[in-house]
Amino acid sequence: MYIKNKLKASATAAIGLSLLASTATEALWVQEKVETEIITQFHGDPVSAQLRLFMAGNQFVVMDNLIAEFKKQHPKYEEIYYVTIPPGQELQWIIQSGAEWRAADFPNVQELVKVDPNDPATWVMEVTDAPGVGFKMLQLPDVYTTVARGHMNTLGAEGLVDEFFTYTHNQLAVMAHVSQVPDLQAIAEDDSIIADTIDDGKPGFNPDGELTAVGLYRLFASGLVWISEPDIKTQGIERHIWRMYTNASHAVYGCPGHPVCDVGVNDVRPPQPDNEAGMGEFFDGESDLSLRKIVYYLKRFDLGDYIDPLDATTFVTSVHHLETPANINDGLSEPRLTVGPVWGTEVEFQQFRRDNPDIVAIRISDDAGPDDKALNRSDDVNYLAAKVDTANEKNNRAARDFLEFLKSPEAQVILERAGFIPATEDELNTTIPLP
Repeated sequence: MYIKNKLKASATAAIGLSLLASTATEALWVQEKVETEIITQFHGDPVSAQLRLFMAGNQFVVMDNLIAEFKKQHPKYEEIYYVTIPPGQELQWIIQSGAEWRAADFPNVQELVKVDPNDPATWVMEVTDAPGVGFKMLQLPDVYTTVARGHMNTLGAEGLVDEFFTYTHNQLAVMAHVSQVPDLQAIAEDDSIIADTIDDGKPGFNPDGELTAVGLYRLFASGLVWISEPDIKTQGIERHIWRMYTNASHAVYGCPGHPVCDVGVNDVRPPQPDNEAGMGEFFDGESDLSLRKIVYYLKRFDLGDYIDPLDATTFVTSVHHLETPANINDGLSEPRLTVGPVWGTEVEFQQFRRDNPDIVAIRISDDAGPDDKALNRSDDVNYLAAKVDTANEKNNRAARDFLEFLKSPEAQVILERAGFIPATEDELNTTIPLP
């Protein structure tokens, strides 16, 4: 039985989370989850909130500090609700006017109860006697942030967003356990792992100790390495990861002139359903040497030459790449070499905020790939922010104040200290209109 005893979360009705009937509301975005850790990404009470924020998923590493500074500058906003699940999931929540989570391990309806009325952020999860399968949340945001321009385009087409701006940047890194780094480094330097390439003798790391394109390819294609991979359907980070994989493939096989070159860097949208058959259809005709196909299809479904000798595979995270540190730690007892492509900020969060120094980053080079973007995507990862028109008119002023706050020197310093890359003055002051 799943019970969370003390969570910082939220409510969608006066008594807490709305109780579910035996049949789901068809209009809502429904997620079937075996685990319900997603609830830990809800903070505050959305019913009474003066400001509701749907923040790009990995903003969880910095939101407490941002909210504290915002309240310091704007003390009139005492109640703020924010969500930090992946922005693709937040987008579905907005488009479908609500979200519903159901899971196999919900024996009864779960509801949140605020034990201390003087503590608006802390709720206690209680199991009721009523039969049920989960919970639903109906509140919509005043502000939305994402790393995917397509998400903003979708909201623009729905008439929910008029304009947006870039407020910070990030870069990709490889998360690993410190005890496994020497073995992982040896794999990245081994040019015998992948046959018939132009990378013979090329270093897996540059002089600054960062993975080169060939080193990254060797590491992720190796049959010795397991991978904790974000879900491309709902986690914006994965589109940047696939672009990185494509750049690495092109570098290893010397494009143009090789079948891996047929894959464009921006060809990143797979079809539904996301299973072996669906992915098989998507990757049909694509070279088996394409790194994105190796990681997301061949290793994921135990196909091809990239499984031996230790049955290496790919885990696709179900809710959030917050699962990656657990996947890495779970592999230590096997023993199993496990890595995960993540935002660099997430490693810093594990080390400095979670007091987990054994989770470390293998940094990735910022050398330009065939699309003239850095391998670690540092010049392509743009965090976008917008006011959302969801009929919360009384919160309009608060939404505008928060967006202006993100542009402030104080907010930019907080983001930089968390590992983000500050936005330029031009980016902060340039508003991009949507048609």
